[in-house]
Amino acid sequence: MMKQLLLVVLASFSVGRAAEALRSPDGNVVVAFELKEGRPLWSVAYGTNQIIRNGMLGVETAPDNLCGSYQLVGIESASGDNTWKPVWGFLSEVRDHYNEVTVKLQETSAAKRLIQVVLRAYNEGVAVRYVFPQQPGFKEVVVKKLLTEFQFGGDQVIYSTRDYQYGNATIATMKKSEGAVTVAVGAGNFVSLTDADRADFSVVSWCGKQGSPGVIVAAMHSPAKGVLPFKTSWVAMVIGENAGKLLENRHLIENLNPPCAVADTSWIRNGKAICQVYNVRMVTDEIKKLMDWGSAHNFDFLEIDHSWSGAETKWTPEEIASFEKGKGPFWTDHPEWRDNVKGGLMKPAKGYVPFRAHSFQGGNYVDLDIPAITAYGKSLKHPIGLCLYVRGALLKEFGGEHAIDDVFACYEKWGVAGVKPGFVPPSSQQNERTIAYLVKQAAEHKLIAVIHDAFLPYGLCRTYPNLVNVEGVAGEEAEPSIAPELKSLHDIMLPFTRGIMGPFDYTPQIYKNSKTHCHQVAMLGVFLGRASVRAGMKQWSPGGEGGAEIEFAEKMPGLTDEIKVTTDLGKYVTVARRRGANWYVASMSGPHAASYKYPLQLLNPGQTYRASIYTDTPGSRKATHTQQAVTSQTVIPIAMEPNGGHLMIIEAETQ
Repeated sequence: MMKQLLLVVLASFSVGRAAEALRSPDGNVVVAFELKEGRPLWSVAYGTNQIIRNGMLGVETAPDNLCGSYQLVGIESASGDNTWKPVWGFLSEVRDHYNEVTVKLQETSAAKRLIQVVLRAYNEGVAVRYVFPQQPGFKEVVVKKLLTEFQFGGDQVIYSTRDYQYGNATIATMKKSEGAVTVAVGAGNFVSLTDADRADFSVVSWCGKQGSPGVIVAAMHSPAKGVLPFKTSWVAMVIGENAGKLLENRHLIENLNPPCAVADTSWIRNGKAICQVYNVRMVTDEIKKLMDWGSAHNFDFLEIDHSWSGAETKWTPEEIASFEKGKGPFWTDHPEWRDNVKGGLMKPAKGYVPFRAHSFQGGNYVDLDIPAITAYGKSLKHPIGLCLYVRGALLKEFGGEHAIDDVFACYEKWGVAGVKPGFVPPSSQQNERTIAYLVKQAAEHKLIAVIHDAFLPYGLCRTYPNLVNVEGVAGEEAEPSIAPELKSLHDIMLPFTRGIMGPFDYTPQIYKNSKTHCHQVAMLGVFLGRASVRAGMKQWSPGGEGGAEIEFAEKMPGLTDEIKVTTDLGKYVTVARRRGANWYVASMSGPHAASYKYPLQLLNPGQTYRASIYTDTPGSRKATHTQQAVTSQTVIPIAMEPNGGHLMIIEAETQ
């Protein structure tokens, strides 16, 4: 059968009119390749929908650029079908099932250099990468530019987090993306463009091609080089029959990465985190009280944010002098600040830590015994692991003084559970390589990692599942700069834009006045990645503004078996997660109220369930709680306020 497929592929590719060059396992996705006047082109169809047609393929290299005109010298076909088991996330088992063709090309110029175009077709989408095999006279390659084009059939509507282009822009008017870009391609279908397996390559963004309406091109951040054999990252297109299926199919990105490299993953917990910010000071006894509260409510981690080890950067003599000159009497009374601005990472600060060298007011007070805190967290009935913030600029590999391995070895000795690297410089090949090394070293020291700020995921969490979350998004900290009418629209669009790339850490602050309680708790169920919140202890304690809706946060597992996604893009989103026989259903509305019927057909027929339901209270931010018996025949009316939400915990009743 494989030999027969190879002959068909070879024949169709070589004649330059490839109607059925490569099919996905289910036959719905068809990738066609042809050489037209020596130029490689590709087309992709989904069923009867011709998504892209005759998009260019190839690269520009340095210093001696490939000529760009090629002849076909060979074809290799392959397929893969296996399953792997994530440690956390939407799916407890992922099928990695694809068909692949490697098209071997040779320059038509005198140099006759070789390049390979690797095409993969999954049921969930397609991907392409370029490989430079070993060959005489060509030892190292510098990839300056990807020529990969997605030539859509017209100026389609796009969705991107860049400037909140959520259906209000087209390919012709889009800004260069910050990560994935999603495109409405007709027939109710959607695709999302992103990159994968980027551990040794530059980040790829997306922009329209000038003078070519309907064409999106892959744009590298900066050149990438390697000794042959060398390969680029994958450029991927996730395909969804509808917007909901697009999110359900997003595991294609992890499938394009190498398998798990951590031999024993039993130490990687898939739970929820609470942050000390807006809860307690960085003081040992107060942190322990927060651990007590977190343990009682089934949180699994506690994050201590910046300042615990002193200033986020090592102050220069000029910064110290400027602060000395501008500081007020408060800092005169707290001279310990001088010891707390030396850029340490392996010793807690003592006393007050200034926020910034140019910020003369305020600071954080620190009095921590880290080993005592980690031991206390482990002793609790429901253990709490401690995670520590690490400023990237202080790490030697990013230009600082402290080697990653030394820092992580110290934290492992203290009993720390995880690290939260912040402001790690991303995007260039060297930076992406260093970030992958950081995650690998964290795994070596049994530390989970949550990377904050601008780094964007690409499926590395399959290879190193200790990478449980990534910010790379305008989240809670960015909300003050988001227009009020965009805040909740941003929330409900993120799963279908930035969320296609991988997990993201929005870190919602419980509770903000702009959104209902149900909306903010629903984020923990809708968004992929290790759920974490700021604040919460005061709000969910007796006398606080929060209510019983904390039940959803307490019960929702960090790993579920399957998801079902329902959306009217830009109006609402519902993500239902199943673990065993139970379902956890989280919904959010945008800036306008939303109401719709939600059939419970996902439940097992003949089984009776008990549903704990939290709905928005009309005219209020608070939640109303009801309970009812449900079956697969039940239809739940979901009604959400503007910036609202809806929560359901559906548990199977024992016979």
